[in-house]
Amino acid sequence: MFKHKKHLFFDLDHTLWDFDANAYDCLSEIHESFGLGANDIALEDLYQTFTRINKELWTKLELNEIEHDAIRKFRFKNSLEALGLVAGTKMSEAMNRAFLDLLPTKKKLIDGCMEVLETLKPKYQLHILSNGFHKIQKKKLANSGIQSYFTKVITNDIADSRKPDAGIFEFALKKTHARSEDSLMIGDSHLADIMGAKNMGWDTVHFDQKDNPEELLSTIKITKLSQLLQYF
Repeated sequence: MFKHKKHLFFDLDHTLWDFDANAYDCLSEIHESFGLGANDIALEDLYQTFTRINKELWTKLELNEIEHDAIRKFRFKNSLEALGLVAGTKMSEAMNRAFLDLLPTKKKLIDGCMEVLETLKPKYQLHILSNGFHKIQKKKLANSGIQSYFTKVITNDIADSRKPDAGIFEFALKKTHARSEDSLMIGDSHLADIMGAKNMGWDTVHFDQKDNPEELLSTIKITKLSQLLQYF
């Protein structure tokens, strides 16, 4: 189905780089270093609450309801308050700084990531198209050992636009000298990755590990990353 494509654009977090597993490792260290156990906050509760609130904030960002700084400012503050601990701005922002320092050092990848990259790299130009920050995403790629697979790493700060806005997709085409008909977007976010790329006339692959039944707009949907290879 996609053998004719020339440029494959991958989202990074939750698509190739296992954000959830890596975040859990970071939160484990933060839980210990900030003494949250002494406040009767269990690590598992912190992880579940943080994951939910972080996702809610990212969705609001994609809908242009908040600015990027709001994620960094509120994800720990709101998480701790939801767990019954009133945290001041100083503490919550210190926890967020620790999280951002730790996160890019983690190396866990989504199952099937290396197989997919090894198989596709000889035949296609692979790129990262991410709403993350360039410096942090480059560190993730380097530390997890997959940086060399990608020709271009395009992020919201260098494109001055974020998915699903048209600007970042237009920037990606210009940066890679690609055409919409030659391009494929592979990502986990229905709104940012699939709707954004679809509106630009790109084919899309929705990597939906939870197999949400309401998602019907992508060209194809996969629930395991390795399933991508059957379409090449």
